[in-house]
Amino acid sequence: MSENVELVRRWYALLPDLRDADPNEDPAFLDRAFRDFLHEEYELQLPGGYPEGQPIFRGREGQARLRAMLRDTWAEWRFEPERFIDAGDQVVVLVRVVAKGSASGVPIELPDAHVHTLRDGRLTSTCVYRDRSKALEAAGLSHD
Repeated sequence: MSENVELVRRWYALLPDLRDADPNEDPAFLDRAFRDFLHEEYELQLPGGYPEGQPIFRGREGQARLRAMLRDTWAEWRFEPERFIDAGDQVVVLVRVVAKGSASGVPIELPDAHVHTLRDGRLTSTCVYRDRSKALEAAGLSHD
């Protein structure tokens, strides 16, 4: 397994804390995330079709806004990684999103794919795709 895939696996192991960690109560979470996993200019881009729209979250401030948004919108939110695919300086993760709306209580479960770009042992960006084949194409891979 490549170092990039291993880093991304460890990042997903930390993600269950993402929704619940409050940056005002636990600033150590962001410190750990950026020390161990994320480049200071890390960027997360969500696709259209999410209730949140198609926002882009940059840096520490973006991660704090993301966590606040998740807490406000979802009573439950987690990723269940199904497969990690090494693509050189990118790692594609096929995930199942499991969530429940805060206001509606409606549960959702859907397949997604995340394309992580890495540089110097840090994640520099993540692009979320609703269509897994488009994620594979974005990473220069064919759908298998």
